[in-house]
Amino acid sequence: MRTHTLESPVEPTADGEPAGAPVAATTETSRRRGLVGPTLDLVLGWIVLAVIVLGVWEWAGRSGAISPIFFSYPSAIGVALVEGLRGDLITLDARYTVIATIVGFVTASLAGVLVAFGLSQVPYLRKLLSPIFTAFNSLPRVALAPLFVLWFGIGLLSHIVLAASLTFFVVFANTMGGIESVDQDHLLLARLQGATRWQTFRWFIVPSALPSMFVGLELGFIFAMLGTVSGEMIAGEAGFGVRLQRDAGVFNTKGYFATLLVLVLVSAIASALFQLAKRPLVRWQSVHLLRRL
Repeated sequence: MRTHTLESPVEPTADGEPAGAPVAATTETSRRRGLVGPTLDLVLGWIVLAVIVLGVWEWAGRSGAISPIFFSYPSAIGVALVEGLRGDLITLDARYTVIATIVGFVTASLAGVLVAFGLSQVPYLRKLLSPIFTAFNSLPRVALAPLFVLWFGIGLLSHIVLAASLTFFVVFANTMGGIESVDQDHLLLARLQGATRWQTFRWFIVPSALPSMFVGLELGFIFAMLGTVSGEMIAGEAGFGVRLQRDAGVFNTKGYFATLLVLVLVSAIASALFQLAKRPLVRWQSVHLLRRL
């Protein structure tokens, strides 16, 4: 396939924008794609908001305006967090939950992406399996957690299976949506230039599906974490879910919030890593499609 027939005379730059494009337009495009970080005034706004909320919460807890037994307050939560970090919060519970989440997420994500791309190339098989996927996707997988415990025990395997069952359909649906959103004009151009089925898939379908696929991966990790913690709260040997269940049972609210804080931090770190991985791929997508056209 000759790819230089309709090549643009304006070469793209390293950040995926055509050379010579107006700076304002380029910045606005990058902002819409999420490639420009938060501004200083936005960061300051977040800090001020956090100080106000935590300050009011601290005052309410210490003054008795709210019950510290049920709501605790930030300084007590901080002390509980330090105690947990010195104990087994990270060395046991966090490690247990993160391992189950990552294994379930990676396994289900690979399966979801491969199945989506595979079915996109076999329309008959996709139509045949679509009702089955819809039926399984409608099942509340958290409600299946007791069955997974019954089948696979209370150890790591049952939590991995639950995390994978939640992740698969999220990644599959988003990847399939990205495949369906491919510009039909691009596909028509590829056929007119004599592109083979593999060349069309490689040069147009895969790059166009990347943004939606990454949305599915990011959501899939969140659902994997949700499935793991939910399974641990039902039955488990260790993990965040077991710790949360134990703290709730003895009204250890400060310990409960401390564990939730670590959960939020783990999810935030994972989200940041996905964003870092997404940016160069989105830029590659723009350059790749522009060169092909």
